[in-house]
Amino acid sequence: MDFFAWLEHSGFAMWIKESDTLLGGYDLYLIAHAIGMAILVGLSAAVALRILGFAPRLPLAPMETFFPLMYVGFWVNAVSGAVLFIIYPVKAVTNPGFYIKMGGVVLAVVCLRRLRRQVFGNPVCLGTRPVPMNGKILAGALLFIWVGTITAGRLMAYHGVTDVEWETSLAMLVVTGVMLLAGYAAAPFLGRSKPSQVDV
Repeated sequence: MDFFAWLEHSGFAMWIKESDTLLGGYDLYLIAHAIGMAILVGLSAAVALRILGFAPRLPLAPMETFFPLMYVGFWVNAVSGAVLFIIYPVKAVTNPGFYIKMGGVVLAVVCLRRLRRQVFGNPVCLGTRPVPMNGKILAGALLFIWVGTITAGRLMAYHGVTDVEWETSLAMLVVTGVMLLAGYAAAPFLGRSKPSQVDV
């Protein structure tokens, strides 16, 4: 913990906290983090929803061009997140939500890499045909992971606020339960995709 306390009071951290310049401002890194998340989560959610059967007339192949943009979003998030961590590391490492968030990011990246290999690497999936069930399961898991990751990140702000922390944690459990039930209820319908007229 001494290392994190030293990091929080290092010259770089104090410069970010106290700086009014464009490159040193705390707000710049917070905005960059939000933009990176919007690019990464937004584009990956669009791909996942298409794989699950939304917009079935849209060929899947052109959506592979989203992946380089997702990588840009990831690295913007990684760099800005590292700076935000350096500013308040003690608060982060003592917060369970931080570990849930980081674990979620790792799982989401693994899901994305597997989706690109299993779905976009299969020529049969690149048109308007329904994607095989294993691809749909990965896409559904990706959406679920992103919701959990973003929720955990949001809850980090309430860590240590007694009543609010307890209520938001309960709300997160309720949302997780509802999502699991919705996924369970939707699972039978995901396998009942009819071929489109283009594929017949």
